[in-house]
Amino acid sequence: MKPRVKGELRTRSGCWKCRERRVKCPEQRPICSHCKRLGFICRYEIKLNWQHVVSSECDDSVVQRLPQDLLVSIQSWMFLNTVQSDFNSENLHTNPKNRWHRPSMLGEDLKCQSDSLTPYPRYLSPFRLGKAESYLWSYFNEFMSPQIVIDPGFNPYKDIVLRMAAYSQDGPLFQCVLAAAANQLQIIGRNEYERAMWLHRARALHLLRTQVAQLALGDPREAGRGTSKDQIIASALMLTFFEISKDCSDTWTVHADFARRFLASRLRDLGTLNAEQEALLYFAVTYFVSHDILAATGGTLMEAAEMVTEMCKAVDRSTILALTGCPRDLLILISEINQISSLIEQANWAQLPPTIQQRRDNVERLLHQLYQQVPEDFGSFKSEFVIIAEVKRLAALLYLYSRIDGAGPHEPHIIRVTSHILSLVPKISLRTHTGLWPLFIVATLGIRPECDEDRKLLLGRLAALQQTRQLASVKKARLIIEDVWKSRDLHPNDSPGWSILQGRRHGAISLA
Repeated sequence: MKPRVKGELRTRSGCWKCRERRVKCPEQRPICSHCKRLGFICRYEIKLNWQHVVSSECDDSVVQRLPQDLLVSIQSWMFLNTVQSDFNSENLHTNPKNRWHRPSMLGEDLKCQSDSLTPYPRYLSPFRLGKAESYLWSYFNEFMSPQIVIDPGFNPYKDIVLRMAAYSQDGPLFQCVLAAAANQLQIIGRNEYERAMWLHRARALHLLRTQVAQLALGDPREAGRGTSKDQIIASALMLTFFEISKDCSDTWTVHADFARRFLASRLRDLGTLNAEQEALLYFAVTYFVSHDILAATGGTLMEAAEMVTEMCKAVDRSTILALTGCPRDLLILISEINQISSLIEQANWAQLPPTIQQRRDNVERLLHQLYQQVPEDFGSFKSEFVIIAEVKRLAALLYLYSRIDGAGPHEPHIIRVTSHILSLVPKISLRTHTGLWPLFIVATLGIRPECDEDRKLLLGRLAALQQTRQLASVKKARLIIEDVWKSRDLHPNDSPGWSILQGRRHGAISLA
């Protein structure tokens, strides 16, 4: 590292997103190359943090009605991502009685002069919410959203989903956020939130159906409104998130199937979208594509594999890597394995035709040659991304050998790949659930019945992951793994390869 010359001033003129992520900003105007590549809103204005002033001007009776454990966190999101331009004269309401407008009303007054500006406000006043809603919103914002992502500096749940929900509190997305927060509280033992969970979920489904019906019928109030389509996309994403977190039942695949088809049509509008709409679209495509591809590796029947692959190619490499810890090229290769396997199972070939064998060999060659470069702007999380990406590459090789070739855990090449994965497993971060898929693959396809220590290691990592995130998908993965191990212990010569996962009673599983 180049030593700083005495008297040299450290530059503080970078954009706010790069400074928040603690990476060096290239400082191009009006948008730096980092924000352009990752789909961020790039801003250089002076940030205003007047929390104490606003709090002192508020009526004490309003503050007293808020839950006590929420008061500490109010000031941290009173002016969430607020910049100087938000306080221009045309954006302010002169009537002091209307100071706390609902975001849905405020959005009508915000006139964007260019596509680079977002129609969504950058703050949500907690004083517009009831006591229970304030608590649920704060819980998702402060406690849940930071744990969902790998890189805290790249958090679309905070930067996109919450801002869209704040824009329209009478829309389905706002109810989805509250339902997700209530569900997480209920999972950790706060049973008093179970009723709120079902109530907000029911409201979200009703509002989502209404918006979809209005678009389908060509309602003039909804036709051509990008915000309605964005609400539908984000709501489908959060409903999928809710179902996976709650019990990981087959319901999440219904939401995913709807979202996949809706996103395919939305991708045709890509050239007409503003920066934030593009960021939402890329986030949603990454979310659903990764779930579709990885769910198929666990035995879940997912349709439209070719459509999923084409959608995956439409997203920037760095976006997929930052959200999933899995490079785009690797996801495409895993999807190719799924497609080849589907052809083999449908045709029931005794021996692979030359064209299919060539496709299979090409996938294996590309997996061995895959160079997974992590950009420097990932900062202090670069080493973590490198380990996760390498473990997933090895898991993809294990999946290829087991599913297409039918190789069992006792095959020499399976033992080599499994040993390499197990040597890296202790280094996988448990901050997020991105390590679930390689843990599931190596546990079901690579562990031999006599390797009790390896089983103990994997069960320990899964238990720690479950304790960190409390996701139903982790719990279901562990049940399937234990079921596979029992089957191999009782019938060691039956279903040696991936076929042991077929016909399991646990239903669809999310591994993304």
